[in-house]
Amino acid sequence: MRTQSHTLRFAFATAVAFGTAVAASPASAEVSYKGKRVQLIVASGAGGGTDRIGRLVAQYMEKYLPGKPTIVVKNMGSGGGKIRAANYLMNKVKPDGLTFMQSDNTVIQPGTLRRRSARYDPRKFHFIGSLNRGGSILFIRKDAVKRLKDKSAKPVIVAAISGTRSWQAMPMWGAEFFGWNVRWIPGYRGSGSMNKAIRQGEIDVFATNNAYIIDELVKDGVVELLVQDGQQMGGKVVRRPTYKSVPTLTEMLNKKGIPKISWQGYRQMAGPSAVDKWMGMAPGTPKAHVEAYRKAYKASVNDPAFLKVARKQFSKEIFHIPGSEVAAMVNEIHNAPPEAIDYAEGLKKKYGLAAFKKKKKKKKKKKDS
Repeated sequence: MRTQSHTLRFAFATAVAFGTAVAASPASAEVSYKGKRVQLIVASGAGGGTDRIGRLVAQYMEKYLPGKPTIVVKNMGSGGGKIRAANYLMNKVKPDGLTFMQSDNTVIQPGTLRRRSARYDPRKFHFIGSLNRGGSILFIRKDAVKRLKDKSAKPVIVAAISGTRSWQAMPMWGAEFFGWNVRWIPGYRGSGSMNKAIRQGEIDVFATNNAYIIDELVKDGVVELLVQDGQQMGGKVVRRPTYKSVPTLTEMLNKKGIPKISWQGYRQMAGPSAVDKWMGMAPGTPKAHVEAYRKAYKASVNDPAFLKVARKQFSKEIFHIPGSEVAAMVNEIHNAPPEAIDYAEGLKKKYGLAAFKKKKKKKKKKKDS
């Protein structure tokens, strides 16, 4: 592979029928990408989890796509990269089967679509499939545990990349309903930079799906596991098998008994984490191309060689979600009422998670000479 530049998983079988429709074309049509150059748009900068998992999958997609094409990777990680990449897939990409995209759950969050820069509808994408790493685990530095519920103490510092990450619902609802004493610090590029920051004591809390990062932090005595958003199994939120001793926030909120609108707000924000790292194609892509990519994706992520690397680098519990099911999950997430999204956006403002935009400097008016 060459480089050009650098929660809610719903198990309702009927929902799949309402997944993203693909453009009409003969079901028996065969496609081949022999001698073709296919472009993979990665909706992140180089080196992060989305980029690394996309590049790894692409290595195997070259092998399993009909005709074994060359896949060229292009990162869109600057200038609001994730939204820019989604806009590009929605409005610029030709639906000819020669471009596909790797992204994460940020792009499919209902709240993200309220940004003025978002000019796409994820329900119109043709999902190839996704890889779920098992749900995020929220952890805290051991020396900060006592401050978490003590409002008279120095706030516990939570790292943030932006206000759109699904896992950030956990500290937010924790602050709202359990009195967590938290303050957000933005500007981190990804789990790698946050991992370094928590080890240095620069931050106290963050979350990731990556079992390797979690286990190393625990082994080194840096953190204590606090709560998890869990994973969807049989239509229910359950604890990750590897972290059965860590409660889900859903369990905690159930015991607390929160208002219905709070539940809806939490689910629409946290739900996309069940989709996790997904691949998709532009609206209007013919069915034959979509099916060819779905078949190649399934073969790629189930390849023993791929799984050996993925389970070591990303998660021991990584699993494949078919494209049709991803489409149904995204549709279900976007069935949340506007009031639920308003509620989540209100909490973001309340706890300072929505104020991560750079303020524009006012130009000084020149005085008349």
